[in-house]
Amino acid sequence: MNKVSPCKRAHSNILLLAAVFAFCSSVHASTYEPTGINLGGTSFMDGFGRNDPGFTLIELYQYKDINKISDYGGDQKVIFNDPKVESQALTSLLSYTSPYRLLGGNLGFEALLPLVHVKATEKDDSMVPFDSDSGTRFGDVTFGPYLQMDPVIRDGRPVFVQRFALTAIAPTGSYNDKRAATVGSGFWSFNPYWAMTYMPTPKVEMSTRLHYLYNGTNNSPNAPAPGIESFKAGEAVWANFTTSYEFWEHVRVGVNGYYFKQISDDKENGHHVSDSRTTSFAIGPGATWQVDSKNILFVNAYNPVTAKNTISGFSLGLRWIHVF
Repeated sequence: MNKVSPCKRAHSNILLLAAVFAFCSSVHASTYEPTGINLGGTSFMDGFGRNDPGFTLIELYQYKDINKISDYGGDQKVIFNDPKVESQALTSLLSYTSPYRLLGGNLGFEALLPLVHVKATEKDDSMVPFDSDSGTRFGDVTFGPYLQMDPVIRDGRPVFVQRFALTAIAPTGSYNDKRAATVGSGFWSFNPYWAMTYMPTPKVEMSTRLHYLYNGTNNSPNAPAPGIESFKAGEAVWANFTTSYEFWEHVRVGVNGYYFKQISDDKENGHHVSDSRTTSFAIGPGATWQVDSKNILFVNAYNPVTAKNTISGFSLGLRWIHVF
């Protein structure tokens, strides 16, 4: 297999599809995991990325209709009575691919910032106040370097490509330790990922993004019980996954999903919390349209299948990518 030449990269029709970089979800992945993580924010052709120097802008609008906050067994948490969270988020990401090369790829840097509108309500007899932190606020900033590898070429076309990133989530967003529904997380997180795309035929693609999450300590947690002075969400791994088919020129339709698994316990005041691990699985339809050589549109919908120690509900994302 031969790597694609710089000339071929510059003129390839895959260049715009290659501009799919990291994106974040607007609400918590679990009841206590950080807000700024990418659950289903990226989808088709995810391993491709820009190899020539320049900027890429991505705008993502996400709508979430959350109607359940589940416990370890998947049932509604008893501390909330009929919770309803409706969130709308506009997340802006700016990435720069540099001319500097390393190990067969291009070094780059990305940063994203979500602006989130949350409307949260519950019945009056809930144990934790839920509705007074509603409004429009900035979420946590995600940033970090990445290494975009050149596509592997076979028979004159790309068949496999990958990207590695070392991103962090900074607690810069609006955070209220008195409320359960809050835009910011209140702690730092380290969130590297590995994105890849395999194209067995020119019309078929299969993509995945594998994530690892390590969380710092929140020393001002929105604790459901008195006496909790520090909280540390457990480590987690998850994958976004997709497959699509090009039914018409520049138009792909397929299936997208994600599976999230917490691999270590949460900690309160330094002590392990039993039955605190999160599992989340969602899936749905999606489509993408390459409008021209510099613009592409995505639509992705998700419905929950499994939800333990997490929020769940219908989610819809609209994404626009522009290559400068």
